[in-house]
Amino acid sequence: MKKSAYYYPELDSLRFLAFLSVLIHHAPYVNNITIWKLIANYGWIGVDIFLCLSSFLFAKLLFVEHKERGEINILYFYFRRALRIWPLYFFFIFVMFTHLILTNEWTNEIAIRMLGLFTFTDNLFSMAFGYNISILYVAHLWTISYEEQVYLLIPWILRFFYRWKTQTTILVLSCFILLGTTIRAVLIYYNLEHPIIWVFPLTHFESVSGGLIIGLGLFDQEIRKIPSYVLLGIGIAFIYIVTLLPNINQIQWGLMLTYPIVGVGVSLILSAFIRGDLRYLSTWMKNQALGYLGKISYGLYVYHILTLEIVRRYVLNFISPERVVVFPIIILASTLLFTVLISAVSYQILELPFQKLKSRFTYITSRSI
Repeated sequence: MKKSAYYYPELDSLRFLAFLSVLIHHAPYVNNITIWKLIANYGWIGVDIFLCLSSFLFAKLLFVEHKERGEINILYFYFRRALRIWPLYFFFIFVMFTHLILTNEWTNEIAIRMLGLFTFTDNLFSMAFGYNISILYVAHLWTISYEEQVYLLIPWILRFFYRWKTQTTILVLSCFILLGTTIRAVLIYYNLEHPIIWVFPLTHFESVSGGLIIGLGLFDQEIRKIPSYVLLGIGIAFIYIVTLLPNINQIQWGLMLTYPIVGVGVSLILSAFIRGDLRYLSTWMKNQALGYLGKISYGLYVYHILTLEIVRRYVLNFISPERVVVFPIIILASTLLFTVLISAVSYQILELPFQKLKSRFTYITSRSI
């Protein structure tokens, strides 16, 4: 099978930075260090970066496939996604599930949440019951369910977009955004508790839409007129503005601004990096070590809650939490190192063999997804 290569090395590094913000979000931090506190409180933005990156790459890669072959092989797309996501995911939840039933009493709650994990509907169960804390160290995996639901729809949506005129595509995307915005407004009006808005697919769509818009090149002519550093600066400014707005766990009307601004911000940052003309910054983002961390970022994300808890318990034997600067620094640094080591081994054993198998169902190759 003839394959075309399509690769943005900067995006691997951006993927790692997205993970790092999520890790900081979940780890302890020092209140009186402002930048650390901001990243910790708003590090969930890393999830939006992941979503924006993925939807951008799918839009680009599937477009090349459509252009070269005249169609999208949707079944192959599903095979590639399954081979990329499922081996590590099911291994991890199987290990957590086994540990749980060996050390705890079986309950209906555990059965319900296992159903959500195994059927990629844990985000919907999180809407109904809150984050999954009944099963050890898997509460963050609702995002995998969310992404799988997006992956289920994306190739069908793009199949139509590639055939339509630009104006039609923009109109359909606008209707989709309007629908999501309306649903979010209804949920806010009824003051539904967090994390319902955050985990529901139809109310967390801006970053996915932004990635699709960039990947489809819908506003390329306008964006090309803006220098990359300006795009990056505006994107970072938007992310900073988000830190001045209500956080996602505060259900109020300010969230009608929080989500769209995050979506626009991460989309502008992505637009700046894919050009590759940010001089020293682009050179740094192409660093092989940083790129490797991005390559194993899926494992980093899956394992980090587990390793965070292991490190926390171990460090408590030597350092008291009352040491407000030393304790969180040791926790964060040790967790990052430990997670990298585990993820590197896991990548070689669990992910790489399936990555090679995935190539059998690949027309356009990219190391970024």
